[in-house]
Amino acid sequence: MCAFCKMAISQSGYAAQFVDKDGNHTKFDDIGCMVRYARENNRKPNVAAFFVMDYDDKQWLQAERATFVKSGHTPSPMASGLTAFRNAARAKELAAKNKGRVLQFDELWNAGVAEPSQ
Repeated sequence: MCAFCKMAISQSGYAAQFVDKDGNHTKFDDIGCMVRYARENNRKPNVAAFFVMDYDDKQWLQAERATFVKSGHTPSPMASGLTAFRNAARAKELAAKNKGRVLQFDELWNAGVAEPSQ
């Protein structure tokens, strides 16, 4: 169950989680849910690592190593429109196809990025 929106994590390609400095895992059904939860609960300073699911191979990777796509045409569970990729070229391909923009992890914390797409 997503710690932010309380929905079941049913679409693994959009899942995210963080591990805090005490070793506790907090899971999310949407990358946007993770960012919003961490921001709204001031959790970022206590997080040891952020992880996102690679959309293509459905394997975890550290969020700082991922390339993200934000698109209003991406059907993420909570409509953030965020997708993560291990392969930057694949992210650029999807962004071009879905009229999205390519982002790095530090940009997800900017106002409006993690919120539902319009």
